[in-house]
Amino acid sequence: MLSNSQNYINNKELVSKLLGFVDFNEAPLVIEIGPGKGIITDELIKKTSRVIAIEADQKLAHFLKGRYTNTQKLQIVQEDILKYNLPKEPFLIVSNLPFNITADIVRKITAPDSKLKSAYLILQKEAAIKFLGAPHAHSPLLSHFLQINFSIEQLMLIPSSNYSPRPKFDTAFVSFSRKSSPVFEGAQAEQFKDFLVYIFERRKPLIKDALKSIMSNLQVKIALEKLGIPQDRNIKKVLFNEWVQIFNTFLIHTPEKSKKTIARAYQKLLEEQSGLKKEHRTRRDF
Repeated sequence: MLSNSQNYINNKELVSKLLGFVDFNEAPLVIEIGPGKGIITDELIKKTSRVIAIEADQKLAHFLKGRYTNTQKLQIVQEDILKYNLPKEPFLIVSNLPFNITADIVRKITAPDSKLKSAYLILQKEAAIKFLGAPHAHSPLLSHFLQINFSIEQLMLIPSSNYSPRPKFDTAFVSFSRKSSPVFEGAQAEQFKDFLVYIFERRKPLIKDALKSIMSNLQVKIALEKLGIPQDRNIKKVLFNEWVQIFNTFLIHTPEKSKKTIARAYQKLLEEQSGLKKEHRTRRDF
């Protein structure tokens, strides 16, 4: 059960400090995922007009419903967040996420049809670094995909002493704020994802070698020099904004054949990942 795997904040002063970062004016509805015993919930209902607290654990959900019986602005929902239908109206999320399903939750709440305005999430420090991407850490594809629509910022570090039970790692408070205008939209956003997936799947660590799989030697040389990117930079250290510039150069200067080469790379990756998850579930069931 999640109540046995979740680590709960025990410091009310810390909660007040964390919520000081939240812009509650962005949306009147706030969702809290995994409220536990309600230490963050207590403060949220003071700050905003509507709160939905989603708790997967049946015992904790029952406890919360009893504790907040007379709180009209709060709705307790006993459900797995990964199965929950997100609201069709703008909302914020403030949450101490269950660490074992962090990536799945982030994918869900930032999906194309999500009405999320901003999410303020407590994450395991190592997970936070991965979402922040380069230059904070070697940047995974998920970080680049998220940054098409969201600005990601680490707001503060949280020592493990603020939890019960105390985890073996520190955490970070991270915001995912929707950009006023996405960097790419529609088909071009999918093409950008195709471009990145194709590049990363070439297993060429250096940017000059990775790009040569779809661009000529001269195009690569001119593009990198124009953008001021060293040819020997590792692709995992290339910043999101630099990838945007490289992609725009690719669109302008490469033939249609190269564009067809990368087509559906992102979709194929999703299909492969879905197959792996299904295989993993089948093995686990047996």
